[in-house]
Amino acid sequence: MNIEKQARINILKRFESFYNNNKDQKRIIQTKNKNEHSYLYKRLKVEQIGLNIEIYDTSTDIYRPLSLREVYKLDKTKSIDDFCNKLFIKNSKKRIRHNRKCMQIAIAKNNDKEKMYHYKIATQEIKILRLFLDININ
Repeated sequence: MNIEKQARINILKRFESFYNNNKDQKRIIQTKNKNEHSYLYKRLKVEQIGLNIEIYDTSTDIYRPLSLREVYKLDKTKSIDDFCNKLFIKNSKKRIRHNRKCMQIAIAKNNDKEKMYHYKIATQEIKILRLFLDININ
């Protein structure tokens, strides 16, 4: 069995035990069907369909499968919460950078409507990130 498959199995087992230990205290959802078994917690979804195990990042608009590096990091981290928080911060920074870049392109094109659209999204993302990091908003 290769290392990646073993890491995915370890993560699935961790989510199973995490669910069994915290199903009353924390918001973790488990779904079981005939061929599908999945857990949804904060910004992660671990899904087993048949023998295939996939882990998705749900903090983006479209569920994004975790990269191999992120799977290894999740397998090595002690706290699922810490990994979810770091993933959210990383994705927020990416969205802010992307909207800043798009806003600069709109400024270069002299397109006020597009500029304001990306400005609004970036400021909204900054507000969400500040709330998440518990930074005072004045």
